[in-house]
Amino acid sequence: MLFYYYTLLFISSILLTTFFFAKWGRNVSIYLSLIFLLIPLINLCYFKFALSTSTSEALLLNGLLYFLNFGLQFFSFLYVFTFCKIKLNRYITSFCFLLLSTGIVLMALSPWTIGILYKQVFLRNTNGIAYLRKQYTSVHTIYYCILVFFIIVDFLIMLLSLRKKQISRRNAAVMLLSYSVISIAFIIGRAIAPELDVMPCSYTILQIMLLVMIRRIALYDIDLMTSIAIQQSETIGIASFDNEHRYLGCNSLAEQFFPEFKNLYVDSRLDSSTEFFSTLNQLMDAADSHKGIAETTLNLQKKSFKISVSNLYVSRFFSKKHKPAGHQIKIEDNTREQLNIRLLNNYNETLTKEVTEKTEKLENLMEQFVLGMAEMVQNRDNNTGKHIRRTRQIVKILTDDMRIENRLGRSNNFYESLVKAAPMHDLGKIAVDDQILRKPGRFSPEEFEIMKTHAQKGAEIVRNIFEDYDDKEFVQVCENIAHYHHERFDGSGYPEGLKGTKIPLEARIMAIADVYDALVSERCYKKAIPPEEAFKIIQDGMGIHFDPMLNYYFLRCREKIEEYYKS
Repeated sequence: MLFYYYTLLFISSILLTTFFFAKWGRNVSIYLSLIFLLIPLINLCYFKFALSTSTSEALLLNGLLYFLNFGLQFFSFLYVFTFCKIKLNRYITSFCFLLLSTGIVLMALSPWTIGILYKQVFLRNTNGIAYLRKQYTSVHTIYYCILVFFIIVDFLIMLLSLRKKQISRRNAAVMLLSYSVISIAFIIGRAIAPELDVMPCSYTILQIMLLVMIRRIALYDIDLMTSIAIQQSETIGIASFDNEHRYLGCNSLAEQFFPEFKNLYVDSRLDSSTEFFSTLNQLMDAADSHKGIAETTLNLQKKSFKISVSNLYVSRFFSKKHKPAGHQIKIEDNTREQLNIRLLNNYNETLTKEVTEKTEKLENLMEQFVLGMAEMVQNRDNNTGKHIRRTRQIVKILTDDMRIENRLGRSNNFYESLVKAAPMHDLGKIAVDDQILRKPGRFSPEEFEIMKTHAQKGAEIVRNIFEDYDDKEFVQVCENIAHYHHERFDGSGYPEGLKGTKIPLEARIMAIADVYDALVSERCYKKAIPPEEAFKIIQDGMGIHFDPMLNYYFLRCREKIEEYYKS
């Protein structure tokens, strides 16, 4: 009966290992693969041990079981670290395995086993099943201590990872249950019957439990699932080449995209006989010099393909570092994507054109509105309307010159806003009483105080009109021109008595245009003066009424301003 027990467990472990490698072998941790490889070997040793006919044969198989059991426990120990996403130094793990396994071999498989591990050993046979009666030495305790150390460390590592929320609770529970099954079987030993060893059964149960949870474990391995998704993708072609551009292979979709792959022999060097192959060679060269990554879009006839190249790596022996061993080519048919991009670009161009046209229309409407407001002022004051148009032109002449060298460091939008806003500098006069606004001759002190309020009122009107206008710089320029164009550089102006550069630049420029036009224009209370005299007055006012820094531009523009007034 026990013969069938050991036979069944051995065959079951082989079938489970075969299923594991057929289903998952290439896509899981190397430590898990080693566990599944060792369990059938261990069960085979238990099977052969049960059929031993001599003490020497039994001791040899018993020594192999010590070594294989240690290997199983060691790789299980390392797998827990992988499961918990903790990387170990390969030098250290390799050294520990060699050291410990050598010690196990010397203790369990040497001629001095009796005396090192055992005081006495007796071979017994019950119902055709052999087993050993052993009296252990104190050295044997070291083996137990190693196994207990593995279990305790694994338990602590999983507990720490659970607290850090790095692993799944369900998967951790299955892992702990697997350890518990093996530990219980190890403790019980042959307490049930001396000829019955429950360890083979516990290892087979371990295989079943691992297979049950492997699918869930794989779901948490992002790199693995990404790799599988790419391999099984029906939209991505994959091809591989080594560092010398020798062909290693490709999937069926790559051949479907580019039938040229069918003519390549494995290990043949990629030439540049076609546009596609030439592109691949260039991309692989580019990847070597750009951190292992390069991509391009290849348009062939009516098809468009996105081709990307990344390095393939192999692990260096006993090292965490990886060495580039070749290139992986990823090919995606992005014809539809490129078509959508072209359609989107065309739509964006059309939309941009429409937005630009509508923006221009809105700006023209705004400009007409500003000029319309000036016309309203003109209807109340014949001098003011024409004055608004002339001062705007002077401002344009000055700002055009300022843009050439741009010593003032202002943007084009500032200068454009200044020209557009110039007609609004006297907008506040619309709120001044007609009797004062239309009065011939000079104002009385009281009337002049009322007239001076047009600056403050103009700023308020501008602020209310353009409250929701998007171009905030334009709104600020408008408001500053209306508010401060009567300020004087020496601080004797109105309405705030600002001095020097505290007066906004736009208002300082507007002041020159405003005064110059007032000088050369005929008013009901005065005659026009010659341009030469007007220029002298402006010159004399630099540093008092006007910003002396602007004198440079005023002199440069004198000829253009005089030509404008002559026309």
